[in-house]
Amino acid sequence: MAVHRTKGFVLRREDVRETSILLTVYTKDYGKLKLLSKGVRTPEQRFISSYELFALDDIVFYERKKKGFFFLSQCELLDFFPKARESLERLSYASYFVELLDLVTVQGEAGPELFTLLGNCLSFLSERASPKRVARVFEIKLLSALGHMPRIRQCASCAVLLKEAKTKFSLTAGGLLCEKCVSGDRKAKPVLQGTINFMRHIEDLPFERLKHIKVSNKVGSEVERLLRGFITYHLDVKPRSAEFITKVGV
Repeated sequence: MAVHRTKGFVLRREDVRETSILLTVYTKDYGKLKLLSKGVRTPEQRFISSYELFALDDIVFYERKKKGFFFLSQCELLDFFPKARESLERLSYASYFVELLDLVTVQGEAGPELFTLLGNCLSFLSERASPKRVARVFEIKLLSALGHMPRIRQCASCAVLLKEAKTKFSLTAGGLLCEKCVSGDRKAKPVLQGTINFMRHIEDLPFERLKHIKVSNKVGSEVERLLRGFITYHLDVKPRSAEFITKVGV
């Protein structure tokens, strides 16, 4: 029986029967996994910090005869990100990160880049960075890593290099359209040059240079609308946490 050890973030937790817990964990070495922990829910131990949402754990697991999930034999908490849990706003965005990552990934595909992305963004939240700005960083870096980044350097239709003036964003085409191609989508909308520049900078810059990047409220709002619409349309997902963030206005 093969035994494995790795680090992982808890994406989802489900209570199973009376005493067991099924965790969805995004691991550094194996990607997303479902791990069953048996006999851990007792009246004396209802709260287990290492099993809570977006906790980072050191885990040991082994394979089960039937496919679909593994048995969790050890789970040691490495980081609970307490600063990201101190306010409803930060907690909501951290929940959004793990839910979105869960929705757009499949089991068993290794993704160390996504593991690092989630860890960096949770650390940003813990360092008092703007939750909205961290969310845009997470979305852009996630889309780029998945190969679904909106086309913002070349025309999404003809692939010509774009000039700064007279471009519009087409949701159906998946990016900006040049002057010649924009007539093909009447629903294409103009976007601020600051929005385009911000998205390009986030995609290009390493994390250590993103902590202090500034964005105006106008550009920030437009980037949020654009990315939320793009994710819904092209990835076909609607995270409940995103709807909650919009509803409560955090």
